[in-house]
Amino acid sequence: MQTPTVLRIVTVVLAVVLVTGCSKHAQKARLLHDADTYFKAGNYDKAKVSYLNVLRLDPQNAIAFERIGAMWQDDAAPLRAAPFLKKASELDPNNVENRIRLARCYLAVGAFKEAKTEVLGVLQQMPANGDAITVLAESAHSKEDIEAAAQQIEKFPNRNDVSFHLASASLFLSKGDSMAATISVRQALAVDPKSSAAHMAMGDLYLFQKDVKQAAEEYKKAADLGRIRSTERLKYAALKSATSDVEETRRVATEMTKQAPDYLPGWVLLAELASKDKKYDEALSLLENIFGRDPEYVDGRRLQSEVL
Repeated sequence: MQTPTVLRIVTVVLAVVLVTGCSKHAQKARLLHDADTYFKAGNYDKAKVSYLNVLRLDPQNAIAFERIGAMWQDDAAPLRAAPFLKKASELDPNNVENRIRLARCYLAVGAFKEAKTEVLGVLQQMPANGDAITVLAESAHSKEDIEAAAQQIEKFPNRNDVSFHLASASLFLSKGDSMAATISVRQALAVDPKSSAAHMAMGDLYLFQKDVKQAAEEYKKAADLGRIRSTERLKYAALKSATSDVEETRRVATEMTKQAPDYLPGWVLLAELASKDKKYDEALSLLENIFGRDPEYVDGRRLQSEVL
């Protein structure tokens, strides 16, 4: 009589385990689907929460780490982004796009050696990766690194690629040859007149030559071609702010926050404008749009310390 009882208990326990496992798997699949939907729609607030919930169920989910890191990077928060992107890279080292993002985070915080290591790894996998060759050139600051990057660029298989010309321009500028850099950027624009990166590079060169008017024109072209969350738009807005073009800065920042209400750099720009107008209460109120999403957002806290 005891054996059937034991069998029934074991059967019930196994059934509970199976149901629990299936339920957990279904819950994770639902959360991941919701997170992906929010991410693709540009709703980063909800996407971040959903991906974090995925990680609570599956702490080794590479996609969730990658997407959270990508969103923080889009918010111009490389220190926030890097740990997530690094973990994603450890879990999925063959994800080239993620490794490029991680390299750009390293570049943004001045970790040039780490950026170089990442992109050299990418180039071993994909020798024709244009993003990798561009980041490699931007990470080269010492004489030795510049020479090594130049040798790597010489191996690049596609000489008629925007990235090849922009990487070459970056190295020329590092060597102090602005004329050769300008020629390379013009070659990039000849390949693709609608390349936001090429227009931004041309703007950088004009700014280097102290031609602010031409720089602003190129930055605007880059901004118009770039995504709403992009370095191109931030550079254009920053230049307009620096040259006291308040209305244009406000227009760009307002457009950012209207199309992407969770885009933190847009709120910083608006808060800076309010601060410059000595509207300190308004500036602090605008900053709450940031701190509600990231209490330690560096640019937000910096501005808050200036306002208070």
